[in-house]
Amino acid sequence: MAAVSSPGWPDRPFRRRQKKAATAAGIESIWLPGVRCVVRSLSPEILDHPAVPDDVLDRSHRDLTRTHRWLGHSRLLLSALRRHPYPLGRVMDIGCGRGGLLLEVRKHLSVDVIGVDLRLPPPGAATVPMVCADAVRQPLPECDVAMAVCLVHHLSEAELILLIRNVGRSARRFIVLDLVRHRVPLMLFRGFVAPFVCGVNAADGMQSIRRSYTGPEMHAIVCEAVRGTGATFRHRVAPFWVNQLVDIYW
Repeated sequence: MAAVSSPGWPDRPFRRRQKKAATAAGIESIWLPGVRCVVRSLSPEILDHPAVPDDVLDRSHRDLTRTHRWLGHSRLLLSALRRHPYPLGRVMDIGCGRGGLLLEVRKHLSVDVIGVDLRLPPPGAATVPMVCADAVRQPLPECDVAMAVCLVHHLSEAELILLIRNVGRSARRFIVLDLVRHRVPLMLFRGFVAPFVCGVNAADGMQSIRRSYTGPEMHAIVCEAVRGTGATFRHRVAPFWVNQLVDIYW
């Protein structure tokens, strides 16, 4: 459960009513004046629904690949991969969508790539090799580096711990790039990104920020996931809380 600081809470009856309303709406914590942490919502995003048509998924994922490029996510990932201490053979993207980021990795780094997702493109439509798997619980392909981009906010804390431990069985390194739950990136996205992307991605983008982990929450979860494994990690939150990157080595 997400925690909020005590300053800024009003009287107890009002607090109880707000908590009851938040619980009914699927919200973990409440954002009130004086509380710095944005609401954490458990509500699903539009693209999480299994009935979303393939053409909508294709359009949204193409748009999302462009958005990753605009926001500098692609450049950040490529920079991290170039700093790998050993020659790269294969890179795996967990939650790869239609494989747009893997295409960029293959183009710029000339490495083998493979994607993992719960829903694969229609037969013959995949642009990179992909496997259908639950990355939290099922065995994953062997690779040098695994990455998960804007994926882990879809997971509970327990699922994120299981994901990290599961990836450690198949990879020597795991790069997690995700959003940060904070009101600043929410306002920035609403004002400067949402107007220029498709409606589905505009709605899902704001919901993704609301579902994301704060920096301290992410740090604590990763600490628990790697405890006793001998793994080390670096965790960086970008200025204005626009993203956070965790780089785990086993």
